[in-house]
Amino acid sequence: MNITSLQTANIQSLKAAINIANLSKVMNQDAKSIDSLMKSMEKSVTPHKGAHIDLKV
Repeated sequence: MNITSLQTANIQSLKAAINIANLSKVMNQDAKSIDSLMKSMEKSVTPHKGAHIDLKV
């Protein structure tokens, strides 16, 4: 195994770790957004509307 292939493997591993970290961050933000949306719906003027919501993720 030469140095170039070792460096390439390290770069690919680093890219994968960054992608996983970004995905985790985005998923956490989406969960917070949905939570705040659901809380705002509880305080609506017409609470009977929006009682059942179908969300696809």
